[in-house]
Amino acid sequence: MANPDFKKILIKDAYIQWPKLDSCYSYDRMNKEWQKVDKSAPNAAWYCGVLLDAEEAMKLGKELKAHYEECRSRNPSLPPYKTIFGLVKNDDGTMIFNGKKKGVTKKGLPNDEPIVIGGDKKPLEDRRIWSGSKGVVRFAAHPTTNPDGEGGVSLMLDAVQVTKAVYASNDFDDFEDVPMETVTQEKPKDASFDDGDPFGLPPIPSTATKEEVKPSNDLDDEIPF
Repeated sequence: MANPDFKKILIKDAYIQWPKLDSCYSYDRMNKEWQKVDKSAPNAAWYCGVLLDAEEAMKLGKELKAHYEECRSRNPSLPPYKTIFGLVKNDDGTMIFNGKKKGVTKKGLPNDEPIVIGGDKKPLEDRRIWSGSKGVVRFAAHPTTNPDGEGGVSLMLDAVQVTKAVYASNDFDDFEDVPMETVTQEKPKDASFDDGDPFGLPPIPSTATKEEVKPSNDLDDEIPF
């Protein structure tokens, strides 16, 4: 029997935001950037958000709050409802509902990656899609609390069907195909090189996506349905 605390949320024709589906990621707060990590790393998770207009967002928000209250009626130890964890409110009234799936379960076992398929229902070959992609996103909404003891709803990422995939573009229109010359040169005998970059240049900064999704302290585990 399915756990009634987990409610299936299916969002069709979804505008996908900040997807991180090709690997687990973790947000480095010191450097303010996302880093691709192994699923066993601390706070490792797959992520995907959905952008909704004001009317759709309010409707979903009421549905999630009602689900929390229903769960609280079965579990009075839950605190009063406070928020939807991971929700981002934009100035124009739109909202982004962010879901994630942790790299490991509560038991410390490796978690299965979220299902990501194309319009043909076959596994999507390149999962490195960008914001602006469209599709169908399935979450599992469940009640949880944050470290401050506030109650709310978290969205566990279950599956994504991509109907429009947006990828990073490689703009090479300004260049032509020309032969490339390769030269091998021996190091001068009196040259002194440190290990690594011989010219002492600073390391190239990471180009990881820097949009920060508000973290939630939920209890992501296996999808229960």
